[in-house]
Amino acid sequence: MSAAITRRAALAAIGLGVCGALAACEGDTAPSDRTAQPGPNQPDDPTGAPSRAADSEILLAALDRAGELAQRCREITGATDWRATLQEQVQTALDEQVTVLANVLRAGNVEVPQPSTSAPAPSPDDAAASSGGPGDGATASGSPGDTAASTGDAADQTSGPSQAELAAAALRDLGQSCLEDVSATSLDSLSTVTAANLPMLISIAGQRGATAHLFGQVPRWGDLTGPTDAAANSLLAAYRPAVYGFEVLAARASGEERTAYEAVLDPLRTATRQITQLAGKAAAPAPLGYGLPTGTGDEDGRKRLAGELLAAIPPAIMGQTRAFAGDGASIAGSVRLLADAVRLAQPWNPVTGFPGMRVPGA
Repeated sequence: MSAAITRRAALAAIGLGVCGALAACEGDTAPSDRTAQPGPNQPDDPTGAPSRAADSEILLAALDRAGELAQRCREITGATDWRATLQEQVQTALDEQVTVLANVLRAGNVEVPQPSTSAPAPSPDDAAASSGGPGDGATASGSPGDTAASTGDAADQTSGPSQAELAAAALRDLGQSCLEDVSATSLDSLSTVTAANLPMLISIAGQRGATAHLFGQVPRWGDLTGPTDAAANSLLAAYRPAVYGFEVLAARASGEERTAYEAVLDPLRTATRQITQLAGKAAAPAPLGYGLPTGTGDEDGRKRLAGELLAAIPPAIMGQTRAFAGDGASIAGSVRLLADAVRLAQPWNPVTGFPGMRVPGA
């Protein structure tokens, strides 16, 4: 495929089912801001074609849900700093989910509803005016606007929440909505999905769990009871090097940079211990040592290594999810591990629509 063809254009053009449109990352794929670095022992594109009629109802529901969240995200204005960056990433991810889900359904000869026509998103001033709140007339910079001048009640106009604060609250609400997609009921419903479409829906759920947490809404996960045995052991090849790598990064950094690495290191250690326990007798012995990572002598090099170590985890999780059809514990565990991996990586790797998966040839 020509390098000039974008990822979005490829999705729109191929019109294939999930096994054609998305696949676990391949071993020779270079990392990028839209594609996670492959994990160890990743297979080529999954074999076998998806059932054309499989899962149409749940896929239609997933499309409707992605469209709803995408529209809500688009209507939020005024975010600043890290929230603005994260909102942009989540918007791109949700829009991509809408595109892929629609293509998968069309490939299965399922009629895709036309998106509803929504009114233009309100401007910050319009939103404040419609709410009748004390922030009426404030501009994006926080300076009093014409409304404040006309009322002469500047104190009332400046005492309320700013547009950035309103946006932060709206993004927290969006995160709260994303929690619904990783509830026990939602995860149980994935146990009815066929192997053909299960990886895609696990990946979407992982994105939703990560988004919720990043916007300040922590999922209430159940106990991690899967994957187990050999499936759990295969994850250790990505988790163990990540733990070691972040130990090195934390040791070589200082101040806020070191704090950032330590904040990731503790959850990685906890997940690795849990996965080792789930692997049981199938767990391979931990290596006696690892080669010292290169490029850790400066901050930029350490950032690159952090991104690479964490980018290997989602493909390792997703590479085996086709085998989990009907296995509720492994499905729920994979969603939880994926959501945590995406969340921990977000300072270095953007949130994407299908973490751990990619479009072949894009």
